[in-house]
Amino acid sequence: MKKMFLLAFCLLLLGACGNTSAGGNDELLISTASSLSGAMQSIKKDFQKQYPDIKLAFNYGSSSKLSNQLQQGAPADVFLSASEDDMDRLIQKKIIIEETVVNFARNELVLASSGKLPSQDLDDLLADEDMLIAVGEPDSVPLGFYTKEALMNLGLWEMIGDQVIFAKDARQVLSYVESENTEAGFVYASDARISTQIETIIEVHGNEQIIYPAAVVESSVNREAADKFLGFLLSDKGQQIFKDYGFTTAKGDLP
Repeated sequence: MKKMFLLAFCLLLLGACGNTSAGGNDELLISTASSLSGAMQSIKKDFQKQYPDIKLAFNYGSSSKLSNQLQQGAPADVFLSASEDDMDRLIQKKIIIEETVVNFARNELVLASSGKLPSQDLDDLLADEDMLIAVGEPDSVPLGFYTKEALMNLGLWEMIGDQVIFAKDARQVLSYVESENTEAGFVYASDARISTQIETIIEVHGNEQIIYPAAVVESSVNREAADKFLGFLLSDKGQQIFKDYGFTTAKGDLP
């Protein structure tokens, strides 16, 4: 009997440890656009100084891929997207809590190279049929969609058909450029600005500024902790971190 009592007591303790609530050893799983990976390391460090009982874990990928994972039932507490369209689809499917959606950062599209380019004119550069260019997959990567949209608006998309090397997410596009596997690549301005290996940056003006929304996932069991995380993203400290990582802050454009 004594052994059975001790076993039951141990199981009770294990069960108590497994049930987390805000303010008591919470862990938030955050599905995060890959272009945010650098900033999130600083966010994590400073957030956990303020909330030491809330642990953060990140699942990185393209926003479209993460959106599909959530639609298939993948666990997450918060979704940080580089695409308003992907967020809107999740709202429509009631996978995201709509009233929690906030815009926390902005970005821009640039053409980047790890060396000097022969011209600063986008038309002239893309006319060079020998220049390999890294581009995100337009159908599955928001960066790729933004690139295709911009170049179509500028009448340049059809020009680069044979020069393109497609990448699975924003980080891979940057990697191709930094490693010189391609002469140039269309990347987020935030990635280009913080990279120590990028030498040339040419702004691309074919689309509107890129908005990053965040929201709590409907199935989250850590709503209070998730709300605190979103609040930190919008705090002065959080916004300064995004600025330090090359993003345009969203302070003036928040719901």
